[in-house]
Amino acid sequence: MLVKMVILPSNLEAKMEQLFGQASEAQFLFQIAETGFRVTEFTALEKLSAPYEVALGLASEDEVKLDDVMGKEALLTIVGEEANRYFHGIINQFVQVGSKGRFFLYQAKLVPSLWLLSLEQDCRIFQDKTVKDIISTVLKEAGITSDRFDFRLQNQYEKMEYCVQYRETDLNFISRLLEEHGIFYFFEHSQDKHLLVFGDSTVNYKPVEGDPKVLFHPADSRVPGEEFVSSFHLERQIRSGKVTLRDFNFEKPSLDLTSQEQAQSDKKLEIYDYPGGYKEGKEGKRLAKLRLERSQATRDSGFGQSYCPRFVPGMTFQLTDHDFDSLNQEYLLVEVNHRGEQPQVLEEKAETDRPFHYSNAFICIPSSVQYRPLQELKRPLVQGLQTAIVTGPKNEEIYTDEYGRVKVQFHWDREGKRDENTTCWLRVAQLWAGAGWGTVFIPRVGDEVLVDFLEGNPNRPLVVGSVYNKQNQPLYPLPDEKTKSTIKTKSYPNDPGFNELRFEDKKGEEEIFIHAEKDMNNIVKNDMSISVGNNQTTSVRKDRSATVKEGNDTLTITQGTRTVTVKGNTSLTVQAGNRSVDVTGGDYSLNVNGGGIKGTASGGGVEMTGIGGTGVKLTGTPSFEANGAATAKILSPVVEIGNNIIRISGVMIQLSAGGSTLTIDPSGITMSTGGIITETAAIIKHNV
Repeated sequence: MLVKMVILPSNLEAKMEQLFGQASEAQFLFQIAETGFRVTEFTALEKLSAPYEVALGLASEDEVKLDDVMGKEALLTIVGEEANRYFHGIINQFVQVGSKGRFFLYQAKLVPSLWLLSLEQDCRIFQDKTVKDIISTVLKEAGITSDRFDFRLQNQYEKMEYCVQYRETDLNFISRLLEEHGIFYFFEHSQDKHLLVFGDSTVNYKPVEGDPKVLFHPADSRVPGEEFVSSFHLERQIRSGKVTLRDFNFEKPSLDLTSQEQAQSDKKLEIYDYPGGYKEGKEGKRLAKLRLERSQATRDSGFGQSYCPRFVPGMTFQLTDHDFDSLNQEYLLVEVNHRGEQPQVLEEKAETDRPFHYSNAFICIPSSVQYRPLQELKRPLVQGLQTAIVTGPKNEEIYTDEYGRVKVQFHWDREGKRDENTTCWLRVAQLWAGAGWGTVFIPRVGDEVLVDFLEGNPNRPLVVGSVYNKQNQPLYPLPDEKTKSTIKTKSYPNDPGFNELRFEDKKGEEEIFIHAEKDMNNIVKNDMSISVGNNQTTSVRKDRSATVKEGNDTLTITQGTRTVTVKGNTSLTVQAGNRSVDVTGGDYSLNVNGGGIKGTASGGGVEMTGIGGTGVKLTGTPSFEANGAATAKILSPVVEIGNNIIRISGVMIQLSAGGSTLTIDPSGITMSTGGIITETAAIIKHNV
């Protein structure tokens, strides 16, 4: 909200005196823009780290229109002995009360321009900004120019990675940030403006205008116009003397982030809190010290009343002449409640029994104490879960970091650009997360995810799940395919391919379906058992290889047949050991339709044993070749070989029958018999 700034005239007192005349004896002067008013009464409440509010009773001979004063700059002047006291601000409330005699009566409220921030509520995200950066941005957006606020900070403040203003007013937001960082603020008033001052050290304490020494003496001895403290007492309260904070940094999970600070007294009264709101031990130490200073700041508090309008929160005064000498010291004003009356301004001459009056009540602390604002403003909590959309750079489908974190755009974020800068990195909850084991499913750009917030803190978002929406619908149409449960991925980048593990639970159609878009690798370090209750079909488009490195390979068909069809070559190599084929309940048939059969035994003989049946039957022109010894044992008494010729060749051929033997060897032919040798032929020739 922008406020029109109007420079009030520097000769205000002269103009007011000209307006009201000498007889009014006005000590309180008030002007809105170019319009002067008589002040009948006022109250003003000022506090450190809070907007002030001045409520005024006003009178004017002119009828004032509301539009002429609302939101305009105004100035209340208290004419003082040491120095004039100014209250500069804007009008946020104006009431047309009525009339008295020739005067129109009004009521008005004067506040700082900072108050306007209480009317602005927002949800937005700040990233990599210091507290000073954020507050400057908010103030300037509200129309408070840089010449109207001043940072007098003595400490250095780190950039905040992620800071959220969530459903809170701008005033609440910046006030909360100031409280969290231990920064206080106050106002310096002049005739033409009010300056918002930020401080964080005792160095920022400045003495009141005029003489900072203020006398103490009872009110009954007051001299009109004299400024003094009429009552004062100092009280001490027990405060916590030790602060212990703890937090957790997931990037350093084994690091102990306990931080502790303690005062000189009441050390047993400990404040212990988690989470402390830090990632490093150094920052934890600073925050623990800050919490302790906040607790100790009002351990000693002074309460008093005075007739000194120069008292302003954020400034100091020196009390003198108190009965308790220990109370005669310098104090920092924390709160001042002013009150003033001058009903005589409604008369041409001062004939009223109620003369001019001014006084205030104040609260202060010793100026040696480091003031810290109380942490009264609580951070807004996010109630329950929210959904958000995963974001990333343009044309990127998967945007993540080394921890599998993602960035999102919240639906309430109207400043986000749906890119890689929308939020900080959000950790993603998985089904299981261990040291090198667990599950990993990274939400992809455009997914709608469920976001929770640790401790309800909007600064600590965490992705805990995903949900479907109209744009991203379930894999299979529902409710038609309600019995299907599946895990299905999508090939990257921007490819329709997928991997899938699907379960069908419809009665009679139960199924587990596995789809690998490219390769599938199974590693079993011990046993693997597959049991198929009915049929099994394996289809390999190209090569298939099975390797048994140690042990045996057994295929058992207990009932039925086995058929192997090879349209190319088949090779079987047994590198060590034997190969055995046992047919226990039927025949063994080997058919070669397009060529011959060749068997080679390079390291031993070939043995074939036929226990029954017709033995070995060969058609065509069979050939037997053995590189070593070959033995054919035929247990049957009959050998039938061909129809035309039998040729037997060798080193020795021996034919035996009963007691007769025919032996053929290189030395000759020997016939031996115990019976008769009969030769029958067409012609018998003997060469001797």
